[in-house]
Amino acid sequence: MRRVLALPLLVGLLLASVACSGGDTKSTGTGDRTRETCEDLLGAAGEKWVKSSSAQETGLVDVKDLRAAKSVFYDDARSWDPSSKALTSYAPSELCRIVVRDQKRHTSRLSISYGASGFPFDSPFGEKSDVYDEETLIRVNSDVKLVVRKDDGDYDYSVYVRCQVPGASAEQETGVPLAGSMTDTLTRDTGTEPHLRYLLHSARVVAKEFGCRNHPVVPATPPAD
Repeated sequence: MRRVLALPLLVGLLLASVACSGGDTKSTGTGDRTRETCEDLLGAAGEKWVKSSSAQETGLVDVKDLRAAKSVFYDDARSWDPSSKALTSYAPSELCRIVVRDQKRHTSRLSISYGASGFPFDSPFGEKSDVYDEETLIRVNSDVKLVVRKDDGDYDYSVYVRCQVPGASAEQETGVPLAGSMTDTLTRDTGTEPHLRYLLHSARVVAKEFGCRNHPVVPATPPAD
C-alpha cells in the first residue's frame, strides 16, 4: 500500500534535493495546502530526515487535507454501532505523499494516512498473524499504541490513538480509535525508530486538529527499547 506525490515539496525538500540532483524545479500543480499539510505532519526535523535520506529530487502529490480527513473520521466514528457484531472497515484519508519527481510510476514514495480504525484499541496486536510475515506491538501509553508490520520485505508503521469524537457513542473511543500509517519506499533509511518518531509527530498534530474530546497524550518519541 504505497502512495504517490508530485510538486513543490516542503520548500527545503525540493530545494535541497534539486541542488543534489542538478535538476530544475518544475511546478506540478500542488498547492500550498498540500505542502503545508506535509510540513505540519513531518515537522522541521522530519523534513530534514526525508531530504537527507532521499537521493533524488522529490515532489508532492495533491491529496486530502486535515479538514477533509477530520470530517470523514467524524462521520465514520459517529456511524459506528457498538451493539453491532459486524466487522467494519474504513477508508483512510491520505494526507501526505512524497515521491521522486521524475519517476513515471512513482514507485518510490513516502505516504502518511489517517482515519477510523477497523481494529479496536484493545485488539491483540503483535500476536501471530495470517496476513503479515511479522507484526510487532509497541505500547506507548494508555492512549497510544504503535504497530510495525512486515510483509514481503516491506514495512508498514501504524499508530492507534484513543480519540473520542463529539456526538459518537462513549464506547467509540476504544471501539473505533484514530489510526495512522506511514509507508516508505522513498528514503534509504531502514531504521524503525525514525519512522515511528515522525509518525508519532504526525499523530500529535492530527489528534489536536481532530479535537479529540479525551485529549490523548501523544509523546514526541517512541519508548526506548
